Amino acid sequence: MKKIRIESIGVSYPRKKFWKIGSLSHAVRAGLSCLKNSNYHPMDVQVLINSGIYRDGHYAEPAFSTFIQKKLGINTEFQGRRTLSFDLQNGGCGMLNGIHVLINLILSGRIYSGMVISSEANADKKPDPNYQYINSGAAVMLDLSPNSQIGFGNFVFKSFEKYMHLYSSFVSLAQKYGRLFIEKKKGLEDAYLACVQPVIKELLDEENLSADDISFVIPSQISEYFLNKLPENIYFSAEKIINLTHQYTDTLTTSVFLSLKHLLDKKVIKPGQKVILLTVGAGITVGASIYYF
Repeated sequence: MKKIRIESIGVSYPRKKFWKIGSLSHAVRAGLSCLKNSNYHPMDVQVLINSGIYRDGHYAEPAFSTFIQKKLGINTEFQGRRTLSFDLQNGGCGMLNGIHVLINLILSGRIYSGMVISSEANADKKPDPNYQYINSGAAVMLDLSPNSQIGFGNFVFKSFEKYMHLYSSFVSLAQKYGRLFIEKKKGLEDAYLACVQPVIKELLDEENLSADDISFVIPSQISEYFLNKLPENIYFSAEKIINLTHQYTDTLTTSVFLSLKHLLDKKVIKPGQKVILLTVGAGITVGASIYYF
């Protein structure tokens, strides 16, 4: 069976507070890094999906992906090749959702390559104390894997609406340029932990694998508490759970892919290993996929 692979990955790591930059700059830096590491040119990006949630100026329309596409110089002329770009938002699961959509487009034969990109930033002068995401960006280029043993396996996404009241965010227009407010209620992370187990079980069942077959789980880097409790909730040994919160803390949509890039750069992941990408976000929504290296 054909697999879709991550052909290249690029990130824009969190920067020191004094040099903090916005969501568009982080997205462009990640996109440029991804293209630099790729065998493809900007004109080869046939679909561009942006999954960032918090962005410069609290833009809702037009799609923020169009700003990113222009800055990256991806088929912005009216003649020649064209690129479809759009936003796809689903909290911390957004980037994995975008990858799932792009995979199906490639498998349909309509396109041969595309990019999923995300960034997070809050430009408010006095941010809500509950906004604790560090500015960052991440991008992946996908194409058809030349090796049927390497690439993404199945995906599982589940929403648990009974917990949706535990996390909410909105932009108030009572202030000039708007101000972002976030409300996180007590028990949110325990609810996250309660929701991940059935998703991991279903994913392993679909792939006919056990926990012993998985080398690592790369989860959303929500907090030390979440990551320390995760092993007992998904029945994996703690050694297999990647915890980089001491280095990056929570960056929401980009979290898993900053961690993945870190592991690839450090050559922690070896050929032949299987890795679970586990994303968790408001909703509560949990998304997971297995990647075969």
